[in-house]
Amino acid sequence: MTKAEKRIEDLFEELVPTSGKADTVAGEIIRAIARISYRNYNDGDHIGVGYGNETCNPPARYLMKKTNDDISQIILDMWGVYDDTIYDAAITALENAVLDFLEKHPELKETNNDEDMWDYYDKYEDVDDYEDEDEEYFDEEYDDYE
Repeated sequence: MTKAEKRIEDLFEELVPTSGKADTVAGEIIRAIARISYRNYNDGDHIGVGYGNETCNPPARYLMKKTNDDISQIILDMWGVYDDTIYDAAITALENAVLDFLEKHPELKETNNDEDMWDYYDKYEDVDDYEDEDEEYFDEEYDDYE
């Protein structure tokens, strides 16, 4: 576990309830970055790719809305990236940027949160698109036999 991962885990325990949205903006920011990291390292989900559209896009949008341009740019750069090595490096950069942001804004630990990261779900964009890709591949692969 990296130092950043340990710091996020500690903040998660401090600021995030066992279920539902966090009471503070800092807590919801930690909840969002923890979700993105967890889905990557445990299930291979990437922002903007396949099932990651459902599991990671809303937390990514929340971070973009609630943090700063540096974090938004990291997220935009990793959106749709398939390569695990590149994506893992981006996750590390994102974790560190989020922690730096929270250090510069300690007031967010006291700022009441009235939004859930899942409020940023887009019913048109946040769908698993792997099935469509598989069907397109299958159709192209066997067109010659028809």
